[in-house]
Amino acid sequence: MIQFHVYPEGKKRIVTFSYDDGHENDARLVRLFNQYGVKGTFHLNGGTKNDGGMENTDLPKLLKARYQGHEISCHTMSHGWPARMPCQSLIAEITENRRFLEKAAGYPAIGMSYPSGDYDEDVKTAMKMCGIVYSRTGKKTMDFGLPDDFLEWHPTCHHRQALELCDRFLANLDSEWERPLFYIFGHSHEFHTEEDWNLMESILKKLSGNEKIWYATSIEIYRYMTAQRSLEISVDETCFYNPTAVTVWVEKDKKQIIRIPAGETVVLK
Repeated sequence: MIQFHVYPEGKKRIVTFSYDDGHENDARLVRLFNQYGVKGTFHLNGGTKNDGGMENTDLPKLLKARYQGHEISCHTMSHGWPARMPCQSLIAEITENRRFLEKAAGYPAIGMSYPSGDYDEDVKTAMKMCGIVYSRTGKKTMDFGLPDDFLEWHPTCHHRQALELCDRFLANLDSEWERPLFYIFGHSHEFHTEEDWNLMESILKKLSGNEKIWYATSIEIYRYMTAQRSLEISVDETCFYNPTAVTVWVEKDKKQIIRIPAGETVVLK
């Protein structure tokens, strides 16, 4: 029996961070993430929501340097309420946000988080029309499940609640647990005091540096899970073809981890 509950290098847990709005505090947060070897996705606006010195003629260059090694993702241009906009306004907000961010990032910005957590089915349809493949909501699960719908990707918790969940997440790291993703979100402009920063550092100390955890951005998780489900597998589960550009791993019979490189066929002996 083949199961998909393994991630790069056969790891069975994932940790990711997601931050909205693009405040100048992101620079310090990125330095902390880099220090502890974790990854974040930063959902940025292209309009006046970006405060703290984000608006200047060198903004694309500033963004590229600030978020190097992490993901830049969409949050609309002006941080309106998506479900309260006409469709044409929402599409313009997203496409212009993509255009703005892609100048800085140098890659397609095809992820998003919903401003104010506001969305409905029409908004999700607009996301698809604009080439968005995932979008984070503001609905906290207080659990560690994978998304059923990438356009309704519910996070685990706000960072203020994360420390209390760390021990539960870290228990039994080798088990074939069906709820493997610790997804922490927030806004760096919520860090007002050194106590706030110390809380984040306590979370990072708990979660970082673990060889059994995959530290990934939102788009990396999306691409990996999509690639896993694109595998072509023979009826007897001995031959695997990976038609994607992403190397994936699967588990066979609860004891064998199989690596299937991008674009290759693997035949078990």
